[in-house]
Amino acid sequence: MTLGRATLPGVALLGFLALGCAEPDPNASAARGRGLQPAALPPAAEAGVYEAALRAAFELEPALLLLLHPRRLPRSAGLAGGDPVPPAVATALRERRVVRGSCEPPLDESREPPSCAAAGPGYVVRGSDVFRVAPDTVQLHLAAEQYQTPTGDPQEALTFEKVYKLVPRGDAWRVVGEARVP
Repeated sequence: MTLGRATLPGVALLGFLALGCAEPDPNASAARGRGLQPAALPPAAEAGVYEAALRAAFELEPALLLLLHPRRLPRSAGLAGGDPVPPAVATALRERRVVRGSCEPPLDESREPPSCAAAGPGYVVRGSDVFRVAPDTVQLHLAAEQYQTPTGDPQEALTFEKVYKLVPRGDAWRVVGEARVP
């Protein structure tokens, strides 16, 4: 079958309509993991990604208290929402002694650090989904917020968010890039 001149514009029109009807990528406008899909990692490997990123962000020593936020960072900008951290990931982080418990600070506009029930002041850490960047590379957004205890001395409000790129090294993960999120 041959296409005559009269049918060529029709074929072009159908092509444009097909492009216009294509399903948009819901992650294309995401603030975290834009254009990326979550990596399907077992809980121990995901905990390893979190641990490597936390080691890059902090000097993990016995005196440092890190509490895990029970929700992941949402894909959208801001801190509201987010899926729950899988219990197996939270358990693995506690067993590795990376975090000492959990705390879900309220979202408010206060300039005061949140209050968490803990043995002393420290940081509430919150990670995103682990996103697949390449077959051997993943990305994690990590936010940290300094907290104070209800009976302790007041702390300064300090928050930051960074994005880390990591690659596997044996059974562990190694940070190969990091950037501060404004």
